Amino acid sequence: MIFLPIGTDAPLYHYPITTVGLIITNIVCFGVTVSSGQPDSWVLEFSHIDPIEWVTNMFAHAGPGHLLGNMFFLWGFGLIVEGKIGWARTLCVYMIIGIVESAIIQAIMCAGGATEGGALGASAAIMGFMAISLIWAPKNEVKLFVFFWFVFIVRAFVWDVTVMMFACVYLALDLASFLIIDQGVGSAALHLTGALVGLGVGVLFVKRDWVDCENWDLFAVTAGTYGRNADPATAVGSHADPTLMFGHSNVKVQDEIQVDTRQSLFQKELETVNGLIDSGQYLEASDRLVDLNLQQERPLDERRLGTLAKGLLRSDMHEEAEVLLEEYVDRFPDDAHWARVRLAHALLKRHKCPGAALRQLKQVRLSQLSHELEVLAKNVVRAAKAQVKAGVEDAEREW
Repeated sequence: MIFLPIGTDAPLYHYPITTVGLIITNIVCFGVTVSSGQPDSWVLEFSHIDPIEWVTNMFAHAGPGHLLGNMFFLWGFGLIVEGKIGWARTLCVYMIIGIVESAIIQAIMCAGGATEGGALGASAAIMGFMAISLIWAPKNEVKLFVFFWFVFIVRAFVWDVTVMMFACVYLALDLASFLIIDQGVGSAALHLTGALVGLGVGVLFVKRDWVDCENWDLFAVTAGTYGRNADPATAVGSHADPTLMFGHSNVKVQDEIQVDTRQSLFQKELETVNGLIDSGQYLEASDRLVDLNLQQERPLDERRLGTLAKGLLRSDMHEEAEVLLEEYVDRFPDDAHWARVRLAHALLKRHKCPGAALRQLKQVRLSQLSHELEVLAKNVVRAAKAQVKAGVEDAEREW
């Protein structure tokens, strides 16, 4: 059975420049080694330490099948990594994983007194990308092309599987191969070493906030704090238990409460919401804000309104976040450049309104955006203009 990653549903905020460039580079280097007839000069030799080989072996392959398989895996997981951090950092991460893995393997083999043997191929660095994808996007899916045969039965189909399932199964099979079959430095050991380096890099990026996983990283998933469905207090409708809708059960009709008492309760609840926002509990803050909005329209200040909107976006509560983004744009238009970019992205991707997205971005100055938002704004403009040129008209919005 053969399975090859051919795509992903992970959000891609950057074009796969490095991923495509690495694929082309590997193909060219393979052609060079074949035509020169000297592939051994690119190999990571186990008998000595040579830093040049730490680089060259990453771009050498044993044959067309070896190259083809690695390039499909590089495409599938390179999309996820580069889609989050851009081409420059992706290239650095790829080279760091490959070089560190090669240095570790060569050092271990030399220390063990190896006099022959070697390794080559991009698979260790690519396994590092797989491990990073497991940390950053475990719930996203990779699309696999599967080719299966048994005697006279031949099947080919496409299968969507989560990154977590695919990476865990693949690495478990490599571990079993290393312990039972290889019992030495074979391909499984090289894969596992690259994956361990990748895990370290992936965790470091998350813990240092060098990557925005939008609250879908492995730590959020295992803690059950990812996405909107992780919050047990999510409102389920107008006839729901008041505790689910408002966070408490003592919800009273407004006319039953004296004016001064009502104002005091409002201030107390507003302080609670503000505290929840400041502590990062955005889901509960959003639910309690529903109750506040029934008493006084737009109670949040500028800082907390922006913080809550961003927090809800990271929690995948897009509908609630978009309402707050519209409020932010309306109330604080001079400082709403970031909010307009997020709204434009939602208008294009979620509501199929390229014209409305372009109108939002016309009021944005790129000089006031972060690098990430500037890239996102340019991507939205490019995609929206292409849709408008193709005759796509704005769909009717539901909110």
